[in-house]
This record gives sequence, C-alpha cells and structure tokens, in this order.
Amino acid sequence: MVNRKALHVFDRKIDGFIYSTDTDFFGLPAPSIVPRSVHAVNVSLPPESNNLLATHHKSPWTSWVASRKRQVVFWLIALVAVVLATHWVDLRLESYVRGDRAKLVSGAWGDLEEWDIRLEQPLEYVGFEKTTEKGPFWSFGTLTEQAVHDLMIASGCSEDQAKRLLQSRMSGTGSVFVLQPDAETILSLTPEARSKLYLALSQNQSNRFQNTPYFIPEGNVDELFSGHKEFGYKGISLVKKLCYQRNGFTYFSDPEVVLKALDSDQRRLAFLQVLTGQNVVLARLLIRPESDIDKPLNYWALSMHGVLLKDLMPLLQAQKREPNGGSLSILYLLPSLARERLFTSPLPPQNDGQKLPDCHWTALNFFNADPDPRMNDNGYASQFIQNNYYEVAKPGIAGDLVLLVNPLGQVVHSAVYLADDLVFTKNGINYAQPWILMHIKDMQGNFSALEPVKVAYFRRKGV
Repeated sequence: MVNRKALHVFDRKIDGFIYSTDTDFFGLPAPSIVPRSVHAVNVSLPPESNNLLATHHKSPWTSWVASRKRQVVFWLIALVAVVLATHWVDLRLESYVRGDRAKLVSGAWGDLEEWDIRLEQPLEYVGFEKTTEKGPFWSFGTLTEQAVHDLMIASGCSEDQAKRLLQSRMSGTGSVFVLQPDAETILSLTPEARSKLYLALSQNQSNRFQNTPYFIPEGNVDELFSGHKEFGYKGISLVKKLCYQRNGFTYFSDPEVVLKALDSDQRRLAFLQVLTGQNVVLARLLIRPESDIDKPLNYWALSMHGVLLKDLMPLLQAQKREPNGGSLSILYLLPSLARERLFTSPLPPQNDGQKLPDCHWTALNFFNADPDPRMNDNGYASQFIQNNYYEVAKPGIAGDLVLLVNPLGQVVHSAVYLADDLVFTKNGINYAQPWILMHIKDMQGNFSALEPVKVAYFRRKGV
C-alpha cells in the first residue's frame, strides 16, 4: 500500500548438405573389375550373389516410385505443402491489404482489438532534439580527478579504461571536471559498467542523455528500427553495443556516437525520430452478430462520465446488425477531453510563463469537459488525490487512476486506466509528447531509468 501521507506529486521532463563418401550409394562395396582371361573360365555364382548383383543394378528411383504406399505418402505430403503455402500467401495478402492482425483481448470491457505501433514525433519537433557534433560530454561537476577515477573503478571500468577516459579531460572548464570521451572507449565499456557509470552521471542535469535516456521497449533494437532500413547494419549494431539494463528495462544514452557514424543529415534526423518515438496502442471494440452488447455497454457507459448510454447503444446495435458484425474506435468510448486529444500533441508555449499540460493535469482532468487549471499545481493535485481517491489492489473500472511511485512514495507519473492493461497518458510536460494509449509495462519502462517505480491504483470515491 502506498503511504498516503508520503504521497507527493512532482514533474520530471522526459523528452548445405553433408555428403558421406565412406560407402557407395547402396552401402555396398563397388564390384571389382576383373580383366578378361585368355582362357575362358566358367564361373558358377551362388543364387544369393545373383540376387545381390540384380539389386545393385536396379534403379533406386524406379524402386521408390514402384511402391504404391510411398506414392500415396508423397502426394499427401505434397498436398499439405501446397495448402500451407497457399495459407501463407493468403496471410501475406491479407496483411498487405488490411494490415497486421490485431490482438484480441476479451474481458468486462467486451472484445477489444489492439494493434501495437510505434508513434514517432513529427519532424518539426525532432529538429529541436538537443545534440551536438562535438559531443559527447560528461560532466562530473566539481569532483577531483582522483574522485572521478575512483568512481569509474567502482562502476566496473578497468584501469586502462579509466586512464583513457581521464585523458579526454577538457580544458577551460574552470573547476568543473568535464570529459570528452572518444567512441572507441565508450564502446569498450561493458553494459554493467555503463549502467553504473551513467547512473552516477545522471545526477548532474548537464548530462542530459544519462539523466533522461531513451527507453528501448523489451530491449528489442531490431524491432525498434524495423521500419528504418536506411541505417544499415552498422548503425543498428552500434545501438545494440551501447544499450544497458537497469531496473528490468533497457536504455540507450549515446546518440552522439551513432550520429557521427551516419553519413547524412537526413539519416541523422531519421535516427532521432526513431529514438524519440513511443510504443502506443490502437484499439477498437469488436462487435459480432452474436455479441452480448450489454456487457461493453455496462462497462463503458456506466463507468465513463460523459459517455452516455443513449449515444453508445445505437452504435453497438448497428454493428451487431451487420452480417459479419463490425467494430468501432475506442475514441467513441472516451469522455470529451480524451477524445479530442488522443494522438495529438499541444502547440509550443506562447511565452515562457505558460505552463503546458502534464501527466497529472491529464489524469485528473480526464472526466472534466472544462479542464481545471489547478491540476497543473503539484501541491493541489496531490491533495486532490488524497481527498477524492482511495487505493485498490488492481484496476477494474475504466477511469481508475494509475500512479507510478518511487521508493520515497513520490508520484513520478499518473495516467488513467481504460481496459486490459491500457492507459490514457501524456508522458511528460514536453509539448512534443502526445496524448496516447499505452501498455502499463511500457509506461513503467519510460519512468524506471533512474530508480525503480511501482504501480499503484486508485479509484474515485463513490464509485
């Protein structure tokens, strides 16, 4: 259970074949070639020898085809192969025409179709991603050279690695100890040493990519770049070598090393676009002719304030009357704020004093047709949760609050539960971050880079 008194809300920005030649084809010694004698000799062979020679000279293919049983087996295998090949082609054609098949998840919410996709930021926003051609730079603040050395060794660096890193110290930085390590030395670090050293570097806000690393869902770099073959093997291989694990998730903090290895600005921009994207979910409610529509109607209309039964029922009935049924977007199951903002991002602020919507504003205004601006105040938001919500063991109603809580009991992120393991969320105050649907585990990975977070669930009082 979360200590309600210790529950505080705070913001954090995230931007062949093998041939054997030991015997002949039949496993028998080849017949000897005996020169003809000048004297004719009558040789009488035993019957078994005649049979052996006859077998030897008989064509193996003719023998195989002559067997009716083997013919039947052959044609059965051929038929199965044709059927499987046809089915594979049909699936490929269906995927081409209709897209990838959805995952079907059934529950109190009805039958939900889910497509996992990668949503990338628009190029207009990717251009603001802060990188430099001269980097990377590692700042150790005011630590002495000996202290930096000891930190590297404690993190798992070898003496040789620590020596090479210290030799990259920059001059002209005053009392601030800054390194400019080369790619070769960075690549030589083990994932374990990289994770520990980068965690120490993350304490300094100047080390942006260590402080807010890129999350690699399921640690699958190949899947992450599956739609971007232009990077080639080299670029993707570099990312794999530079990944590290922490708190059960995989992260990447060295974009500058990879950017230097890419040969055009277009590829560099596309690389950043992949990194800044997020794994999101498209969802639709599936209605078949035999579906019990009362089930999803009760779940969505009764728990979603702002979603009216009189509006939702005709939609579901219309889909049910279709010969093959139909489906409708989850947008029609959401209240107005979420319906208007899903898969969009806010415009940049008009002035420095303008505060943009963050995760807490989003979660606590979820049911409000007119958003309450006070939800941007962390103190007010924290008190609002304590006064209007109570903790539950697991989510079960659309609209339940999903909180990510650090070891100190502080809320680092909040979202709204919808169905299955899906949440409506905005991951950070950054205007480049859109409102999205996401799996809870992926959301947790986005916020576990520096410290482990646990998931807590809260429900509105009176529900």
